[in-house]
Amino acid sequence: GWSKIQNFDLTAFLDKKRIAADAVDLNVKLMKWRLLPELEPERMKSLRFLLLGAGTLGCGVARTLMGWGVRKMTFVDSGRVSLSNPVRQNLFTHEDAAQGRLKATAARDAVKAVMPDAEVESVEMEIPMPGHPHQSAECLRKAVQRLQDLVSAHDIVLMLTDSRESRWLPSLLIAAAQRRSTSGKPRASAADTVGLVAPLGLTVALGFDSFLVSRQTFLDAGAACYFCNDMSAPSDSLAFRTLDQQCTVTRPGVSGLASNVAVELIAGLVQHSDGFSAAHSGGASASAASSADSPLGVVPHQIRGYLAEFRLALAETEPFPKCICCSSAVLARFEEEGMDFIEKIISDSSQLERVSGLHDMKAAVREDDVLNFDDFDDD
Repeated sequence: GWSKIQNFDLTAFLDKKRIAADAVDLNVKLMKWRLLPELEPERMKSLRFLLLGAGTLGCGVARTLMGWGVRKMTFVDSGRVSLSNPVRQNLFTHEDAAQGRLKATAARDAVKAVMPDAEVESVEMEIPMPGHPHQSAECLRKAVQRLQDLVSAHDIVLMLTDSRESRWLPSLLIAAAQRRSTSGKPRASAADTVGLVAPLGLTVALGFDSFLVSRQTFLDAGAACYFCNDMSAPSDSLAFRTLDQQCTVTRPGVSGLASNVAVELIAGLVQHSDGFSAAHSGGASASAASSADSPLGVVPHQIRGYLAEFRLALAETEPFPKCICCSSAVLARFEEEGMDFIEKIISDSSQLERVSGLHDMKAAVREDDVLNFDDFDDD
């Protein structure tokens, strides 16, 4: 006899969004199937990225993250798209600029337009900065708490802003989270889909024809933060700028290189057997063994790029004991005083030099203790 007719709903297989999502994942999986059997694409896809800055670097990083199949991103920025932005900031259009749209919102919408299944959020917020006492105490506290919540809710925090001092508070919060994790104290965030105890902090910065990509300490794997080389506290570098000084002046190709290198470094760490705790590898001492634990190659602490020479320089870094951001003295004072400490530093950043011990170190250096070398010195 005749069997009962079965009905099947095939609409899901005709959904363009679902087909696009599968195609994106296929692009990444092809690397595994054809070239790198050890690659685990899901590791990268599941991570939550916090992008502090939705400008040239933020747009570039987001684009490359999408290429790796990453869906979870949060943009943080307080600026609006200007008419000069779209040609270099590749998530924006002229229409965004003409309407003066918020950068974070426009970037979020652009990612959703390219990757409809992406889980993207936007936050309009100005990051509190040392030496910028322009907010009321209540607004400052809300902003700091909001930033702390965002840092705790993500697995990787990328500092992509266009001023040095805007990177200090995020770097401090990340270092404090790492310190809590290694001391056995719980992480502030309850949500942790990939089991990381604290977020990885990574800075990307641009010069005219150079760039820096640098990861900071993760748990017990020490590495310098962005401020470990500083011999003075960060101050207000934005006030009293003339019109020609209000934009970062770089060669157009530098930001794309920096953004791509940053994401590829993260991808290498994600695939490494030690994850974000991976020791530095690469540079002059690189060997086949040094990259064996990551199918994507070496994972340096720091990468500097020089476009004029088409050269990359890899460096191993160490935390500076008297760093104005990640030193034990600064982190201990932050743990002890909390928001009161932040308020003091925002009002007077020079206090960081005293808290960290940097002031006393500089005061103890005598002129005859400093050796000057030149081309004529044999030793």
